[in-house]
Amino acid sequence: ISRLAHSVVKAGLRRLKTSYSRISLEDVASRLGLPSATSAEFVVAKAVRDGVIDATIDHEGGYVQSHDLVDVYATVEPSEAFHRRIAYCLTTHNDAVRAMRYTPDAYKKQLEASRGLRRSREEKTDEEKAQEIEDELDDEDYEY
Repeated sequence: ISRLAHSVVKAGLRRLKTSYSRISLEDVASRLGLPSATSAEFVVAKAVRDGVIDATIDHEGGYVQSHDLVDVYATVEPSEAFHRRIAYCLTTHNDAVRAMRYTPDAYKKQLEASRGLRRSREEKTDEEKAQEIEDELDDEDYEY
């Protein structure tokens, strides 16, 4: 049950942060149902430390100042991400063009041709062996 209460308080802090750029700790305590401004200060400090909200606490003034959201599109990050995507597409295109330039079965024809030459050489040697055997048999026939 205590986790649920903490989750509700954190969600309330997020909403207060988006609604107000600066809010007093008394108002935070009253809106979140906390007993005092000091307990609100502790809750806000823990939320800031945990990264739930992006804000600073002014202890002397008794208020919470939210940090402004940074405009992501004003930075170079979107253009860099776009550049990475375009570079990936271009390399994929170039690889595809390179792959189409050489047919994938071209090496197979050369391999089969070289194997065919080997086979014909082997067959020739077998034929030559057979011829030698016949010659030897013929020579033996004449000796009788």
